[in-house]
Amino acid sequence: MISEVEDYAIFLLDPQGTILSWNKGAEKIKGYKASEIIGKSYQLFYPATDLENKLPHTLLEEARKNGKVVHEGWRVKKDGHRFWGNITITAIHDEQGNVTGFLKMTKDLTEKKLAEDRYKKILEELRRSEERYHKMIAEVQDYAILLLDPQGYIQNWNAGAEIIKGYNAEEIIGKSFKSFYTPGDIRDGLPDKLLKAAEEHGRASNEGWRQRKDGTIFWASVVITALHDENGTLIGFSKVTRDLTERKKYEDRILNNTVELAFKNQELENLNAELSSFAYVVSHDLKEPVRKMRIFADRQMEPDLSIEEMRNFSKKIMASAAHMQALMESVLVFSRISNENVEQETVDLNDTIRSVISDLEFPIQEYQARITSNELPAIKGIRFQLHQLFLNLLTNAIKFSKPGIIPEISITSQPAAANSLPKELAGRNQAYHHITVTDNGIGFEQSQREKIFDVFKRLKQKKDTSGTGIGLSIVKKVAINHYGYVTAESQPGEGASFNVFFPAI
Repeated sequence: MISEVEDYAIFLLDPQGTILSWNKGAEKIKGYKASEIIGKSYQLFYPATDLENKLPHTLLEEARKNGKVVHEGWRVKKDGHRFWGNITITAIHDEQGNVTGFLKMTKDLTEKKLAEDRYKKILEELRRSEERYHKMIAEVQDYAILLLDPQGYIQNWNAGAEIIKGYNAEEIIGKSFKSFYTPGDIRDGLPDKLLKAAEEHGRASNEGWRQRKDGTIFWASVVITALHDENGTLIGFSKVTRDLTERKKYEDRILNNTVELAFKNQELENLNAELSSFAYVVSHDLKEPVRKMRIFADRQMEPDLSIEEMRNFSKKIMASAAHMQALMESVLVFSRISNENVEQETVDLNDTIRSVISDLEFPIQEYQARITSNELPAIKGIRFQLHQLFLNLLTNAIKFSKPGIIPEISITSQPAAANSLPKELAGRNQAYHHITVTDNGIGFEQSQREKIFDVFKRLKQKKDTSGTGIGLSIVKKVAINHYGYVTAESQPGEGASFNVFFPAI
């Protein structure tokens, strides 16, 4: 059994330490074959330093005296490499009690030794780090470090606390740490909530505005840690505060710049899209009425035309001219909205709706349209542009009504829920009004809900309606000009809903 064991080097020594036997484990661990090592001294396994200190002789003498000796240390293999050996040397006695030799058993624990050394190194590094940390606390002036009793009353005061908060020790020790919180935080119970959280979870961290002795505020990063005695009883809290006001201002500037940059990029994309659309209208939409007028004018020059045929061609020329005029007027309105730089004012949207309904008096009477509206908000905006937005929404709702069905149009307003905001507005630190204009008209495919806002794009409808394709583009442009947005929802034959979002004042 001993001969076959491979995890332990097990061999016999004579009383002077000469090797008498050798097992597979010894060959595996130490690298020698039996023929190479039997008859030689076991001192071959010890490094030079141990030989100088006569460690092999000392171990044998201790085993001779006490019956056994256990030792751990570096040993040397045949190839010169070292390994960490766990050695047990047991004295062997004859019947008279005389030592006749020794049994030596060695286990290679190199991996364990290396792991322990790494662990000890880590512990030493932690110890040094802890010493540096305590030294930093004792000397640093950038942190307010203080102790609180279980009720939150201040027990000590360091130089950093005096610099950051403005109190000297005599003024503040014995008072509640609530002195540093703003009236709003005190009303909300924030100081007590932080102590409670630290007591329940061991620590609590928070960032927010705090108040100095002179009444000025600063942005503080605070960590409160619960302190316990050896029985686990709460004995107080440590509180570490750092003034991060400059970082807060920088982050706010970065956030504002990021939002502004995203908004400017979106504006640039919109302007590029508008430019492309204007190129299209010049090359196509404005040319088409002119082309038709030329064709119909040429037809009028044909011989043998009747008076009725001449009148028909004249009507077609006049219709093309009227369409061209409407298109040009829409382009001018859109251009004015795109380039208008007017200072915003407070606009009551209820007044805007009344003005739009007045302008649409004749089509409302013609279609017998019914328009209802609940109380709408006042917003910051440009009166003319807001008038154009609702004028186009109501005009479309009337124009695209179902044949033979009275148009029913409702205008409602409510505070916008966060999950109702379009992605273009999500993430902004801003409250919005959600205004919905709903009709019972012919509707459109939901897949077209974004295309309908493109400049000069007209959807194919079963109902014969004329238009310039600019109305809803004006709606979108006005919404964006007011730092809002507009979306649409519809299904064919089920009416349409337009959702307009405006920032709340």
